[in-house]
Amino acid sequence: MFNRREQQALVGLAAALLVGSVAAVGDWLRPGALEEFRVVPRAVQPPPVLELALAEPAPIPLNSATAAELVALPAVGPKTAALIVAHRREHGAFARLEQLLAIKGIGRKTLDKLRPLVTLD
Repeated sequence: MFNRREQQALVGLAAALLVGSVAAVGDWLRPGALEEFRVVPRAVQPPPVLELALAEPAPIPLNSATAAELVALPAVGPKTAALIVAHRREHGAFARLEQLLAIKGIGRKTLDKLRPLVTLD
């Protein structure tokens, strides 16, 4: 009915069940043993929250950022990031942030979202 490996697995599971049952019955018969358990207060205070985790992310340099870095910005997906890099390659470095409006997919609202998150090297 069962092959040798299956039989060994069943014996192992049955043994584990038996050991667990014996332990459970032992605890049930001696409830005082559980009362001896107590929680030891923390010996050391946990480390403080890292200030770096709470700090604002550094602005991304628009004129040297890669497409992968630009994708981290809100409202900038892979296509828009590629268009920004292509525009920079064709027309040179951005002199003003308003030049981003020339890129398809970036409007006035998106520019307002990006303004505090990017810098012009």
